[in-house]
Amino acid sequence: MDANQLLELVKRYQDSKSFITNEETAKLALVVPFIKLLGYDPGFPREVRLEYAADFVQGDGKKLPDRMDFAIFDQTGAKPLIVIETKPLGTDLKSRAQQLARYLSQLPELHFGIITDGCHYLFFGDLENPNVMDPEPFFTFSLEDSKADWAKVAKFLSKFSRESFNATTLITDAENSRYRQSMIDKLSAVLKAPGENEGFLKWLTEDIYKGKRTTAVMERLAEVAKEAIEPTLLRVMGDDFLNKLKERIQRLNEGTEPPAAVEGPNVVKADSARPFETEPRAPGDDKGRATVETTEEELAFFAVVRDICGKNGHPADDILYRDTSNYFNVSFKRPTKWFVRFFGNGKRKSIVTWIPVEEAKTLAAGFEVEAAPAAFGLSRVYIETIPQVWALKALVARSLELSLTVKDEVLSGEDPRTTLKVVSSQ
Repeated sequence: MDANQLLELVKRYQDSKSFITNEETAKLALVVPFIKLLGYDPGFPREVRLEYAADFVQGDGKKLPDRMDFAIFDQTGAKPLIVIETKPLGTDLKSRAQQLARYLSQLPELHFGIITDGCHYLFFGDLENPNVMDPEPFFTFSLEDSKADWAKVAKFLSKFSRESFNATTLITDAENSRYRQSMIDKLSAVLKAPGENEGFLKWLTEDIYKGKRTTAVMERLAEVAKEAIEPTLLRVMGDDFLNKLKERIQRLNEGTEPPAAVEGPNVVKADSARPFETEPRAPGDDKGRATVETTEEELAFFAVVRDICGKNGHPADDILYRDTSNYFNVSFKRPTKWFVRFFGNGKRKSIVTWIPVEEAKTLAAGFEVEAAPAAFGLSRVYIETIPQVWALKALVARSLELSLTVKDEVLSGEDPRTTLKVVSSQ
């Protein structure tokens, strides 16, 4: 399985979701294709059995017949590897996972179960105690997750494929996945509110503050720690993170890694941002049109801008992007309502906004700011790395605010400097 195959399933979901009104349709439209992606043949009962029935012994000794929607077996047809239960689209899956628990408890060779509504997939195992299903899934993914790294998801899912399935190594991988997610959750909670974790705050400051730790002192250190988080993340992301990001971009350009972008409510057709008109234009296709290709860097820029807007109360679905041959456009609710543009393929990276130059200089203190070319916006701010956009969150928020005062006809073609008078007079 590779990311492109998963992206086909994502597109299938997007095209079909409005027509999926019951469990059976979800099975046929989405779950059966998913099983095929894993390399199993739903039409070959040695490998895949529909409505698989087993008798479970209750506490009173009576047998209770039960059925799973799908049971996947090894190539001999004797050993169950995975059971899959399907629910209607939109079901609270975690609360309905007890049927999986019954199977894991009474089939000694079975260690993995999946519950899904066709869109969301929750993988459960018996990692803590054999044949006792863990209360939390060790892996989840969703076909409507616009931020998903589909290459990583595909790599993980490939371990469950017909050719690669190995229960022993899978248990180790599943444990690592669960540990990793727990670490992510714990680090995220600590970084968001360092003062609420006494142990973390003590560790962070033990070699820094030598005085008596009164309540007032700890509250003061908590505030300082909170202020230190963002510069720390920018420093880390500016080095190791961006080096890895550049490597991914290089692999994408060489065609050795599939793109992670998918189509959806936040996504317009993938293109590529290009520099200002003074830079060389993108090569054309056989009809003379400029070719475009969205880069990982542009998608990273979009993710940061969307998160900034989210922290200012704007739903993620309202923030859109559209790529062009000259720049990468981010807009509000509709493509014509742009509020920030990213120029990433020139000699220097920059973003363009609706903010007048003098105000932009105030909001982007420490950055080089100049007037933007008349055709593109009002002010241009030069950046070196995408994480630096976090330091410009006030600039992004203000440009969005100003864009909402601009008429669509101005957004779509008139000289933006005409709008400066409109905005400044309000």
